[in-house]
Amino acid sequence: MKKIKIALCVRDMKIGGVESVMIRTMEMLLKNKDLEIVVVTYSKIKEPVYLKWFLSHPEVKLYALYPFKWLATDLAHFFLLRLIQHFCRDLYRWSKRTFIGFRNIKDVDVFIDYYNFSFDKEFKRLTKPKLVWWHSSIDNFISGNYIKYMNDYDKLIALTDGFVKDFKKLYPNYANKIIRIYNPIDIKYAVKRSEETSGPKGKYFCCVSRLYADKDITTLLNGFNIFWLNNNKPNVNLYVIGDGSFRSRYEQMAKALSSGHNIIFTGALMNPFGYMRNALANILSSLSEGLPTVLIEAGSVGTLNIASDCRNGPSEILFDGAGGLLFTPGDANALAECMDKVFNKKVPIKKMKKITYDGLCRFDAGEVSKQITKLIKSYV
Repeated sequence: MKKIKIALCVRDMKIGGVESVMIRTMEMLLKNKDLEIVVVTYSKIKEPVYLKWFLSHPEVKLYALYPFKWLATDLAHFFLLRLIQHFCRDLYRWSKRTFIGFRNIKDVDVFIDYYNFSFDKEFKRLTKPKLVWWHSSIDNFISGNYIKYMNDYDKLIALTDGFVKDFKKLYPNYANKIIRIYNPIDIKYAVKRSEETSGPKGKYFCCVSRLYADKDITTLLNGFNIFWLNNNKPNVNLYVIGDGSFRSRYEQMAKALSSGHNIIFTGALMNPFGYMRNALANILSSLSEGLPTVLIEAGSVGTLNIASDCRNGPSEILFDGAGGLLFTPGDANALAECMDKVFNKKVPIKKMKKITYDGLCRFDAGEVSKQITKLIKSYV
């Protein structure tokens, strides 16, 4: 029997939630012997952790559409050079799309644009079924006018019921083109990984995040500083685990704070689960999210979550605050108050952690795999 060949397309693979979820999704789909997977990126993958994964999974073929390094996804910081790169890159990509496209990737049955319509231009010439995953909030969907792409795709996969509800209300003409599939989480794997490393000693909060503007690490740092000062400068640290283009900026910001010596940037870690398992709480400070996997992962290892109440994921994962603390996005004082409640045990921590943990069956990897496979097969 011929396997169903799917192409998972993502612009680049940097350290972050979307990429880690994509890896986890591929791992569970590979268990289905009816499927064959190829991964298509804009430029060649550089991150060692992902290169190692693909080396250990040779059955997943890799293709880079635009391998010319100087015209990849990372552009120069110097303004004039950046403009030149933009022009050259657009011309280069147009010529590749027009004259080559996906010709080197043969016999694909279903194409999947795994991140927010990023392959819309490349997909326009394709006649095969095209699915798109949306990893952000309904607010970002509206503000970016992404509805203009919907006619080019067969199905939009959202990550939360909240997004689907808002989408159908706003765009009733496309109500039949959207479905909700949660991100998968392997609870046993997360627990096992958390036991492989103990994390740092002492009391601390942690934040596992890509260090970009939309993650609002500024509010995280200011919130921790307010908490630290209001509690008479306790021996409590904040570990910021992750990397990104804003890292140096945030590090300089932290150094200028009174609590700067208690804020540690670890960079990206192969195994952050030990840090999460032993933290007072895991903190998410994002301005917007899709379905923040880090909250699910922290809950799976028995750690309380503090999260910004941004649309659409945190409140759905944390049962509207019953399973964790929610604060107004961008409000450092509100975040500091949440940290104070956890540190001084002013909230029923065990009860809240249990509520979140008991609800993790929604994200069971096996069930999610069945839903994705069923969707793919419906187009073949």
